[in-house]
This record gives sequence, structure tokens and C-alpha cells, in this order.
Amino acid sequence: MISKIKSLFQSTGGGVRCIGAYHKAGTVWLNGVFREVSEQLQIPFLEVETDTDWAGPTEALVFNHSSRFPPALFDMPVHGLRIVRDPRDIVISGAHYHGKGLEDWLLAEQDVFGGKSYCETINSLPTVQEKYSFEMRNTAGYVIRQMVHADHNKALNSFIENNFLMIRYETLINDVELLEVHRICKQLKLPFETVSPIFVNRSLFGGQKTDGKHIRSGKTEQWKTEFTRKTADEFAREHQYALEALGYEDNSEWVKQL
Repeated sequence: MISKIKSLFQSTGGGVRCIGAYHKAGTVWLNGVFREVSEQLQIPFLEVETDTDWAGPTEALVFNHSSRFPPALFDMPVHGLRIVRDPRDIVISGAHYHGKGLEDWLLAEQDVFGGKSYCETINSLPTVQEKYSFEMRNTAGYVIRQMVHADHNKALNSFIENNFLMIRYETLINDVELLEVHRICKQLKLPFETVSPIFVNRSLFGGQKTDGKHIRSGKTEQWKTEFTRKTADEFAREHQYALEALGYEDNSEWVKQL
């Protein structure tokens, strides 16, 4: 299989390129973009997990939906990209998405929720603010910690810090002038003339429609109209460190806007 993939590859001189996302932070979007890029350039596209037994190839686009790459890559020359999103909007997007039960794990009964599923539990809450509160303490909370701490895995964290360009979802989704796309192409050693039209066609500003499933809105700074002051206060207590670590806020003064 590996030799077959290698024979299909037309080298662009970029080696292994790692693309990392996070749940509700552009995962489906980036996956679609770089799958199409791989088809256009005939570069192998591989989805991996942290426990994937890496066996090559030495030239590929390697995607992970939570930026958790296998340790076998840590000592390789890698060009990486990861996309992060405002943790407040991850809470909002997650709360709406998880209430739809589109994935098996959302429908599985869990002891921690008294035998109910995640979907049943979040849907049982009477107000949207309570759903946001639940989400920030559960799945979104885990995702936020992943974005900041890389699972508290020092080797993974070092790998990301040394090899990855961090792009914000908010900047990329409004990148009409394609400045961020240009930075991405430079980082990943990919031809801008091939990648840019793919990004445009698959972006909301280029005509991509929300599907009501994975893509509900795509808007940035939803928290400004969605959070109440009480919810904002709770978020600041739980995750203010993440807003500052990712550069979204310098302090907790944002809460006063609500």
C-alpha cells in the first residue's frame, strides 16, 4: 500500500505536512479543503490518531481532528498547521451540535449522566444558558484544554510548538484577501495557485452554504449575543486562562460587555 501511494505522489518538496484541528473548530472544513488539495496535487492524504503505527510515506498531508499526532512523527522534519477557535464560541457551537445526536458517542448511555446519553442530558436542560454551562464543563471544556495544553503531553506540546503555524478560525473564515491562506501555503510548502481557489470555494465567504449539521452558523464572536453575564462569569472562572493563552483576551474585562 505504501509503495502504491509513493508511486502516485508527485513531489512538491514539502515532505510530511501535518494539519491539526479541534472539535467544533473547523475540523470538517479543513478536512475537506486538504482532501481536495491532495487530489489536485496527487499527494497522499492520511487521517491518523495518536496511536497510529506510522509507516510512512515520507511525503503526505497528515490530518488529525484534535491535533493529536502519533509520536513516530515527533522526530521527523514536519511542516505543521493547526487551527484554533475562540473557546467561548466552541462552547456555543458544541452545545447546539451535541443536542442533535449526530454521532454514536452522543447517543451512548453513560454512567456519569445517570444512564442517559450526552445528547439526552444536554437536551433535558430547560434553558440555552444551562446548556452552555453544561457544555463548558464537559466536552467543550475538554477541547479547550486540548487547544492549550496538548493533553498535558510534553512531547506532543513540544512537537506542535516547534513545527506548527497557529491560525485562528476567526481570521481564516473571513480571509477574503487570502492573506492567511498565503501564510498557510508558505508554511506547508504548497502552491498558492492550487490551494487558494479550493479555500475560496469551501469557505462561507466564497459561497459554501451552512449544512445545518456540522456547519450551523460559522459566525465569529457569537458569545457577545449568546452569553448572559452569568454565563460569561462562569466561563471566566472555568476557562479564562485559555482565552489569554490563545491570545483572545488579555484579562477578564470582556465579561463586562455582557
